[in-house]
Amino acid sequence: MSERKLRAYVDIPTHLGPDVTMSRTITNISLSGCLMRTDTQLGVGSTLSLSIPISGVKMLRLKGKVVREQGQDGYGIGFEAMSDEDRRELALLIAETDEGMIDAE
Repeated sequence: MSERKLRAYVDIPTHLGPDVTMSRTITNISLSGCLMRTDTQLGVGSTLSLSIPISGVKMLRLKGKVVREQGQDGYGIGFEAMSDEDRRELALLIAETDEGMIDAE
């Protein structure tokens, strides 16, 4: 039996920081993490901050850790604990996309 997991396939520009600010693209996102495409080498275990644009001018700021490399330019990012408000904002962002629900493997 497969579990239903909230995930959206997106094309969201994001900024990494705080030490170095880089613009990158998130290609899918869930409440637990995201897949980010970048030509910058990131090490598994690296921590980072992400700023994701939501609701026009508002930014959702999340902390995460690189949990795996995926392909030549993809990285799986696991989100660290977030506030209830940030979780709600992220859930709304995911729900607003056309492909909000998929089967998790």
